[in-house]
Amino acid sequence: MVSDMHGEFEHLLKAIEMEQPDVIVCAGDWGDPNTVPREMCEQLIERFHILTVYGNHDDINLLKELRNADGTPVLVRDGEVIEVRGIKVTGINGIWAKSKRKPFYVLDEEVINAAQRVASECSDVDILLTHPCPIGIADMTPKGTHGGQRCFLEAFKIVRPRLYVCGHLHLPQRKQLRDGSIIVNVGYTAKGDYAVAMVGKNECVLEKHVMASVDEATNKA
Repeated sequence: MVSDMHGEFEHLLKAIEMEQPDVIVCAGDWGDPNTVPREMCEQLIERFHILTVYGNHDDINLLKELRNADGTPVLVRDGEVIEVRGIKVTGINGIWAKSKRKPFYVLDEEVINAAQRVASECSDVDILLTHPCPIGIADMTPKGTHGGQRCFLEAFKIVRPRLYVCGHLHLPQRKQLRDGSIIVNVGYTAKGDYAVAMVGKNECVLEKHVMASVDEATNKA
C-alpha cells in the first residue's frame, strides 16, 4: 500500500523491491502532470499488478491510459469492483469539494452514489481505496486537527470493506475497528511511508506499516 509520492519515487521503488508484493494498491497523488515518468510506470506494471485511484496531484490522463500486463486498467473507476488474485478492490477518485471547478473535485452525492453502486453489486469487498479519509478515523493532520470528510465515512459504512486505504494528509496512521475492519492512512510514501497487508479469503492482516516520515520528523525535533 502506497500513497502520496508527489513525483518522488526513490522510496516507492525501494519498498517495492524489498517487499515484492503480489498487488500494489495506491491511494493517489503519484504526482502532477509531467512529474511522473511514463517509462517508470510501464516498467512497474510489467512486473507488478497495480490498482490506484487519483487524488489532487495526479496526471489523470496518464493513469487512465496505463494498463496492467493482463490488459486491465491501472485506474479504478468510481464504484467499480475489480477482482485480482482473489482480492476484490474498489475505489472512489478525487478529493471532496463543494463544486466541480477542478477535475479532481468530487461532491458528497457522487461519493455516496459510488459507494451505493458497489454495495448493490458486491457484499464482500476486500479493499476500498480513496485519496481522502473518513472523518474521525485515521484522519489526523500534522497540525493535530481532523482532516477527513463525512461522505467518506458514509462510503466506508456502505461498502464495509475489510481494509480501507487512504492518504492525503501526509501522516501515517491506522485503526482497527471492533468488527475487524482496518483503516490505513498510508502516510507519505515520498518520505518512505508504506504498508503491507495479507488479504486472503478469510483474513485481512496488517503485517507492516512503515512510518518513516514520522521517524524523520522525530529525529529533526
